[in-house]
Amino acid sequence: MNPGARSRVWLNGRLVPAFRARVSVFDRGFLFGDGVYETMRAYAGRPFRLAQHLDRLGASAWRLDLRLPGGRRGAARAVRSVLAANRLGDARVRVTVTRGAGPAELGKTAPARPTMLAVAVPYSPPSPREYREGVGVILARTRRNPREALDPAIKSNNLINNMLAKMEAARAGARDAIFLNIAGHLAEGSTSNVFLVDGGVLMTPALSCGILPGVTRAAVIGLARRMGMVVREGRFTPHDLARADEVFLTASTVELLPVGRIGRRRLPAARPVTARLLAGYRALVARELGLRR
Repeated sequence: MNPGARSRVWLNGRLVPAFRARVSVFDRGFLFGDGVYETMRAYAGRPFRLAQHLDRLGASAWRLDLRLPGGRRGAARAVRSVLAANRLGDARVRVTVTRGAGPAELGKTAPARPTMLAVAVPYSPPSPREYREGVGVILARTRRNPREALDPAIKSNNLINNMLAKMEAARAGARDAIFLNIAGHLAEGSTSNVFLVDGGVLMTPALSCGILPGVTRAAVIGLARRMGMVVREGRFTPHDLARADEVFLTASTVELLPVGRIGRRRLPAARPVTARLLAGYRALVARELGLRR
């Protein structure tokens, strides 16, 4: 996310021009990745499922013993302020909270003055062709961080694992890379959750596989069950991925994005379940935010 020169960001309790925003070189988020973040989508200036995003931000911060400045209310104010200040309708918003400036040593912690930054930029969606034909993905050689090391359920600023997988995808000409966990089960994409459709059954890796509890993932699971679909959260293998009738990725910034190719294998062009869920998801967004369709 790179805000324009004239945009305004929220930094430590106030709106400032992006070009004047400054964070200390001793900020532990910069030095050690010591912080958490959330990325969300706004429609017509209204963030979708803001409460769920802030719940997850708070949970990530709590697990790092990190205080949210102003709590959830302060984070919500930051999100709404940057959307209003930049007069954005469809937007991508990121809230970052770090431990703040402190000693450049791991053994010493920063004073209790965290840094909070909120940035909003115009939303840039995947292309109509990507929604129509599907995107390419690969299986990453890089494995997902095990929960016993750095739990992926913590949405932290430490994203080297994700970056390595994303770099693999770029070298292969793919949009994303799907992680396996240490046990060899499907986990998630570098920037997304993954769903499979096999014989009309919707399948997605369980949280116990070591994944981020995606806000969009939860919305899709709930939507599918209300539509009468069978949903399985469990442990799945690359073999399950290879034999799936449909595959799609979920994230706040892509909604439901169909997969058209896994490695060199092309998936069937017909994606009735994905299409039905995507339409249902967009209707859900419109209904919850009170938007005209």
